[in-house]
Amino acid sequence: MADEAKGSRVRSEKVKGFDYVRSGIADYPAPTRALLAFCYFVVYVVGRILWPTTIENEGALLAETRGHGRMIVMNHTSMVEPVVFITRMWRGGVFVRPIYKLDFEKVAIVRWFFRRMGGIPIDRGSADLGAIRAAKDALQRGECVLVFPEGTRIKNDDQKIKVHGGFAMIAQMAKTDVIPTAVVGAADPYHTRRTRRRTPVIAHSSPISFASLDAKGRKAQTSAMEQTAMSRVYALRDDLRARHPGLW
Repeated sequence: MADEAKGSRVRSEKVKGFDYVRSGIADYPAPTRALLAFCYFVVYVVGRILWPTTIENEGALLAETRGHGRMIVMNHTSMVEPVVFITRMWRGGVFVRPIYKLDFEKVAIVRWFFRRMGGIPIDRGSADLGAIRAAKDALQRGECVLVFPEGTRIKNDDQKIKVHGGFAMIAQMAKTDVIPTAVVGAADPYHTRRTRRRTPVIAHSSPISFASLDAKGRKAQTSAMEQTAMSRVYALRDDLRARHPGLW
């Protein structure tokens, strides 16, 4: 089976990389699952040393996501936050699959590695139906999907932000809720700290369901979800900044 995964299970290492994107992590071949667990553990340990992270009310977040596919949206300041967040969630028994730009896959080894680590590449700016379907299926299997709607790392407060709202459509297709999260401390653009050590703090709000939105019709609901979720992300971020002066 070289061209397509049979059903939802990847039965052999001799498959195309996209089979890992559209299949459940639990269905990966045993060697790939072992590699993923090893890499996640190593990164988790390194992250605890280099980037000691606080996830506020972590138990509630794990309880809400464990076994329940949820769309998680977060602001993006550094490559640190997806690394520490995904491995911390994995340590708590929750698989989180990040959506990342297809541009990262220009290097073959990166493509090979990211897909086996559970990533979902998306060709931003196009109707990438394969990525959309893969994310929807992951949510329906009970895996979480992590999206950075800003689309790129925000390096300072003067940078213009363009929010990409496709996360709401995917969540709607999967009939799941959206969990806004925010991070500070993963970057230090204004050099407010004496050392380069990063101490991220992550906060989350309660899940937002489509039924709770004051909107009727699919299009209106996706628009309302985009606005509501990102408003909460930035409210969380601003609250974290206020409570942790010096962390950006």
